[in-house]
Amino acid sequence: MDESPSVLTAVGRTAVAVALARALESERPQPWFDDRLAQGLARYVNEARQADNIDPPRIRDGLRDWVAVRTRFLDELLLDAVAAGDRQIVVVGAGLDARAFRLPLGPDVVFFEVDRTDVVAVKERMVAASGLKAQGSRRMLVGDVTDPGWLVALAEAGLREELPTVWVLEGFLVYFEPEVRTRLLQDLASASAPGSRLGATVSTRGHDPARPLWHAFAGVDFVEWFAECGWDASVTTMGERSLAYGRALTEGDVEHRSGVLVDARRSASPL
Repeated sequence: MDESPSVLTAVGRTAVAVALARALESERPQPWFDDRLAQGLARYVNEARQADNIDPPRIRDGLRDWVAVRTRFLDELLLDAVAAGDRQIVVVGAGLDARAFRLPLGPDVVFFEVDRTDVVAVKERMVAASGLKAQGSRRMLVGDVTDPGWLVALAEAGLREELPTVWVLEGFLVYFEPEVRTRLLQDLASASAPGSRLGATVSTRGHDPARPLWHAFAGVDFVEWFAECGWDASVTTMGERSLAYGRALTEGDVEHRSGVLVDARRSASPL
């Protein structure tokens, strides 16, 4: 790559950690997914660290397994939505998400990715270096959900609000104050046609002074909260889903096992 992940902001660097966790899952004997973009990043990071005689970053088992579960959950949600006829997907805070390249979504799917300038710059260099090609139409949009005009920019990039949209918010909502993330979900409901769907994952860890970017979800009833924001949601936990997938949790999963996975559909009478 021409540009190092070291140029990323603090929020952007979390995308690197998540990608490295996906690379670890991809290297398992029977992985739940194969993420070539993440594996390329892992090789780059290891080579850079070795050149500087520094140990590569260690991804804790809890993060690795939480990322694996939530990635598979959202993969299956997208494939189910596409099989049902949905043809436009928006990944908000896309980071180094590689679903546009690795999922068999079909040539008629329009896949939008939204993130900040620093993340987009690094990601596009990685994609070019990897030679990966999206099956359908992939559109990368520089945007910030705290900017009131970001949904207008998304429409200008080709999102058709009269058609159902599948929204993906993976590990994203925790970075915002409660009123901001509530407004975001309400805005997405207002911008969504009937039949739209939303997949979200939320870490339910409490406040941690070592993680100043996080805004904990203390005492939130997720079904009720999503309903108030215009979405009918079904909710499961990381522990429940991992067991359903046939993988026993390890002791290292303790801090993540209650992480929440949400499959929501736009309410019949949105806000």
